[in-house]
Amino acid sequence: MSEQNKTLEERAHGRMDLRGELAQLDGMIADLKVQFEQYFSGLAPFPPDKLHAEVKRTIRTLLSAPFKNSEMSFRLRTLENRYRTYNTYFERVLRQREEGSYKRDVFKADIRERHAVEDRHAQTAQGVAEKGMQTLFNSYKAALEKQTGMPQNIDFKAFQKSLLARAKDFKAKNAGKKVTFKVVLKNGKVTVQAHVKPEKS
Repeated sequence: MSEQNKTLEERAHGRMDLRGELAQLDGMIADLKVQFEQYFSGLAPFPPDKLHAEVKRTIRTLLSAPFKNSEMSFRLRTLENRYRTYNTYFERVLRQREEGSYKRDVFKADIRERHAVEDRHAQTAQGVAEKGMQTLFNSYKAALEKQTGMPQNIDFKAFQKSLLARAKDFKAKNAGKKVTFKVVLKNGKVTVQAHVKPEKS
């Protein structure tokens, strides 16, 4: 697509420093958490509504950006998930304050506990497998978008279900062997191919 035929939005996205935008979003989310904690603890008279709206706007903008790098796409989804985790607590504590049932320091304790659970899960075999699946999905989506030059609306759960079914079938035909998947481009078509993982000598 020529520069002349691109929409204003596409040209704007093309000029975006996505790595810089992600770093800025990371800092904004951290600031939002701090400002909400200050409000909940009584150190600030008002909630950070302006910053909160800016964080949501930035996430929406980045989600619509044509990411070409699976690493940055994964980082964006990580930041989005972190924001959603915080926002769930923000909304719950705000509701508790309105009801008069909120106790100070509960917010911080809940956040710490949630992070501890997430960290422990990430170290398990299931956590490692989930991260690998997400990375493969991001690579596949990015490769499709690069090949077609268009955003791809792919459902992660459907992708995961299909891949798990293929892995089960592949293992049945290759008993005792481990299977790995990788994204390949062949004859102009992006696919996810299964391979037998070499055994360590």
